[in-house]
Amino acid sequence: MTMEDGSHVPLSAETAKELLDAAKAAQADRAKRMPDDHSALKAMFDAWQRLKELGWRDGDHAPKDGTTFESIEIGSTGIFDCSYSLCGFWVADGGDMWPSHPILFRLKPEDEAKRKAKMAEAAARFRDEATMIGRY
Repeated sequence: MTMEDGSHVPLSAETAKELLDAAKAAQADRAKRMPDDHSALKAMFDAWQRLKELGWRDGDHAPKDGTTFESIEIGSTGIFDCSYSLCGFWVADGGDMWPSHPILFRLKPEDEAKRKAKMAEAAARFRDEATMIGRY
């Protein structure tokens, strides 16, 4: 077992049994809640839809200018800082970096505020131009 400080200690038989029992119980619970492909896909869609409702956007539209943003990846239960470089997306955690394939992203609050301000300016410019065109 790896400890928080990085050291390793052997698992006791009791701890190993508890972990195995918990894994088997979690698998049985998933099988009960999602007995087939269709029900598993529906759960996946519902989770994706809810995350979008919470402000997450499709990973295809994540910034590719080096901006750090929050990311979600299939196969992970974490939310990690991510950014793009010439060789792809990278997540950072615990002082290390790994290649990433974000399916959803969300800008950091300060960057989202800048994006919203820029969109509001563009909308105002569009309204002004549309008003000017309507005068002719």
